[in-house]
Formats: sequence, structure tokens, C-alpha cells
Amino acid sequence: MKIPTIRKRAPLAAQAGVSKLARIEFERSPYAGLLKEPGEYWDEIFIANEADMLDRITHPRIRRKLAYDSVTHQLFLEYVEGMTLDELVRSGVAGKNPKRTHRLLQAVAETIADLHAGLFCQRSIVHNDLKSMNILVPAAEPDEIRLIDFSHSYFDGNLPAFLTDKKQNPSGTARYSAPEKWNGEFTRGGDIFAFGVLAYYVSTGKFPFDGTPAQIEQAIREITPPSPLKSQHRVLRNTAAVIMACLEKDPKRRPSMEQVAKVYDDSAPLLD
Repeated sequence: MKIPTIRKRAPLAAQAGVSKLARIEFERSPYAGLLKEPGEYWDEIFIANEADMLDRITHPRIRRKLAYDSVTHQLFLEYVEGMTLDELVRSGVAGKNPKRTHRLLQAVAETIADLHAGLFCQRSIVHNDLKSMNILVPAAEPDEIRLIDFSHSYFDGNLPAFLTDKKQNPSGTARYSAPEKWNGEFTRGGDIFAFGVLAYYVSTGKFPFDGTPAQIEQAIREITPPSPLKSQHRVLRNTAAVIMACLEKDPKRRPSMEQVAKVYDDSAPLLD
């Protein structure tokens, strides 16, 4: 694919791992794009992995790939104007509107359930880096989400060796890492645990596990956080229960993402 000339480039403050991000405009195109470039050699592998995964995934709640240059390792993506779920929580917006918060978490649960089921691509996909920073909320669709950053994703049962080294992962990702991932075991159960952390954080404004990476690891392995019902935010009992179920230490005791999505769907009318 011949990539059109970039007419304008505006670096973004947001970072994706060690990648550099920029909002760009192409010649002869009225639409903005997002350019993702490696900040160091190792990141080239992750960007190449994301480009390959996005070639095989079609989903309305996933940011689309526009093009990829395998020589420069530049990945061109759909530009989505909006805020991340993390920014919404930090700004206090999520806590002020329980109904909207519920809808956003339901959309995330449904999207991960679709990936695990292989919907639209015929193969089960593990996102493997689900967190509030990787969920975009479009300004034009404030009750919808776009799942981003597939650099660590893989097809279930086909885990590339380079994905198992998490020594360089920041604490932001460590907070979402299931107990088994600290032991080098990567499965779709890691996505379920990460959803539990995400939903807990979005619903209460606080992480269930926090501190230094070492403190986070110990807490994830040994500590059961207090129920979201004990927070100052409005949280439904059934969604609080499913969040805590997602945070089970034993992956076999966690619900499937299809079951999680159903709980959010069934309980949505309770917020009307």
C-alpha cells in the first residue's frame, strides 16, 4: 500500500508505552489520522504485532488501522477525538454519572466478550493489555468506546515469546496483571482479571491494588480488596459482585466475559 504524503503533524502528549504518537493530516484527505512510531528498537516488534493483529480484526468498537510501513515501522490509525476512560475517571466525570459509567463498562465487557468468542474474525483473541488508558470514549459518541492498543494482543493458544517478558512494564499495567501473569502464564483469564480492575477503578475512582510494582504484585497475589459497595459511589450489588468475581485469584473461578457482559446488560434498567 502506498502511504500518502503527510501534510501536517502535531505530536501528542499521550504516550503508548515507548511509542511516539502524533495527530496527522494527509495530502488530499480531509480526515485526520493517528501516527504511531517506535521510540526505541524493541517497540518496533510491538508495533509490527499490532499492525498484524489489526489486519485480522474487524469490530465497530476497535480503532481501525489505516496503513503500516514495515520499513519505518510507522503505524497509521484512525484518529478518534475524545478522552480515555482513565481521563474521565481522573476528571471526576465517571463518578458523577453512574448510568453513563455503567453503559461504558457494559460496552467494554461486550467488546472483550466478542474478541474472546472470535466474533468478526473467527479466532479467539486475547487483548492482553486491557486498562483504562486503552479505552477511548469518542466525543461524538459519549456513551460508546473504542478499544485501542493491540501491541500486546495475540490469538488464544498462539502466544508469541516476546509478549511474556513484562520486566519493562510500567506500574500502570502492573495494576491490571492477574496473579498468573506474574508467573508467566498468559490466557484470556488475564483479560477477565484486568476488566475487574478496570471496572473497580471506573466505578469507585480507586484501584483495588496500588503502590510500587512490588507492592502491587504482593497485593494482587495475596489481598482481596474491599467490595466496590463500600465506596462513596453508586454501584449496583450485582455489578459489584461480578467485579469481585473477575478479581478472583484462581482464573478458574472467574466468570467468562460473556457472563460479565450479560450481568451489565441485565442490570442496566436498574439505573433508569
